[in-house]
Amino acid sequence: MHEEYEECDQYGQCAPGDDLGTPTVWVWVLVVAVGLIAIAISTGTSSVSTITSTQSAPPPPTTIVNSCTTSGCHTEITNQKFMHAPVAESKCLDCHEYAFPEEHLFVLTKPDNELCIDCHKPSNLDRVIHKPVAEGNCLSCHDPHGSEHQTILRKAPGQGLCIDCHTEDYAKHEFVHGPVAVGACIVCHESHSSSFENLLIASPDRLCLDCHDELTPSLLEKKHQHKPMEEGCVSCHDPHASDEQFQLHASVPNLCIECHDWFEDALNTAPVIHKPVMEPGGCTQCHNPHFSPFSKLQKYAQPDLCLKCHDKPIKMKDGRVLTDMKTFLDENPDHHGPIREGSCTMCHHAHASQDPNLLLQAYPPEFYAPFSIERYELCFSCHQSDLVTDEQGTGLTKFRQGDQNLHWVHVNREKGRTCRACHEVHASKRPAHIRESVPFGSKGWLLDINFTQLPDGGSCAPACHKVKEYRRSGPLIIDNALP
Repeated sequence: MHEEYEECDQYGQCAPGDDLGTPTVWVWVLVVAVGLIAIAISTGTSSVSTITSTQSAPPPPTTIVNSCTTSGCHTEITNQKFMHAPVAESKCLDCHEYAFPEEHLFVLTKPDNELCIDCHKPSNLDRVIHKPVAEGNCLSCHDPHGSEHQTILRKAPGQGLCIDCHTEDYAKHEFVHGPVAVGACIVCHESHSSSFENLLIASPDRLCLDCHDELTPSLLEKKHQHKPMEEGCVSCHDPHASDEQFQLHASVPNLCIECHDWFEDALNTAPVIHKPVMEPGGCTQCHNPHFSPFSKLQKYAQPDLCLKCHDKPIKMKDGRVLTDMKTFLDENPDHHGPIREGSCTMCHHAHASQDPNLLLQAYPPEFYAPFSIERYELCFSCHQSDLVTDEQGTGLTKFRQGDQNLHWVHVNREKGRTCRACHEVHASKRPAHIRESVPFGSKGWLLDINFTQLPDGGSCAPACHKVKEYRRSGPLIIDNALP
């Protein structure tokens, strides 16, 4: 006899009272087992996994619970690389509170523009505050639970976080500042507050030098510093992007003209303009835009600066060829005073001029010219005009016959000789800058002067007259044979 069981529960656990040993009961057990195996085979899985897979997620609790994540709910919130501390510690009720437990409804413990500052005190904010911070809108940048990005940002700065609000399309420009190009806004800007305008992390005159330390001037270079450097680089450079190289606000010289407005007048009115001014790079070919040990922010001392370009023959638009001045000065050791003093700009304007060859003042370009003081303004800005206006030369010049001033003789006539007829204006091998030869006529035929210095005077034998001597101790000789 088999023991009898009263009933079996739904899980197959049977209570005493049923007779499990009867044939009928075992037949039914066998039938059910075969059926379950058939179902498992037809679905390609076990009966246990099939039953499990059809189970639905647990319904929301209708009573207060201690954790929102340990019972299988809201697990996606905790599956983040960087977690908000209350979430990581399962302290959801630090920020949320029950409104209706039976409906599993929550509200924030405070309005969201007040909630964050309970922990993140704003007492250390500086005078310039980021607008979302000032409005308590922390969630415009941060996820309240967790994120794949540091400081639980909603997006990486380089993947659009800042440009969600700051919508300028910097990528459309040809030149983009490195931090902008990679979205590293925080290299230059504070995210919450700053002591400086535009939330900069340092003063404008120092911020750029944190990366561009090569632009920190030495003690010597500080002697001449471009004023915008004191005010911040953004006077000339766009800190984000530009269509000009080096992120300049405008091309050069247009950018320079914005401050140096006198220069615009010169360019618009002068018939002669220094070529580098209008070439790419413009002013920066001669000037350092940041600082220099030399006046006017020149890159090098004169004449070395000028000889960086004037070290070869230069063909002009009118067909003239400018001398290779570097070679010329090397081969002619007796230099004109301005060159000895390192100042080409004593005679030449560096930018634009009303006179030929960028001269500062009038100087006759011809071999022959009638005399007037106005035509020699340049020479007489240094030299005494008496050299050519006074007929007596004693105590005034060594170029005299007795007391007669031979400069006066050469210059003061209708077909007067200009200074260039006898003197080289840059350098010479002879004293008083006497030329070896002088170009004559439209073809530039070179006339040898053949000057010889004598103990009490000198002589010359150019093609324009026969050999002539002058002696300072000799008597006055009236000779009208000068052609």
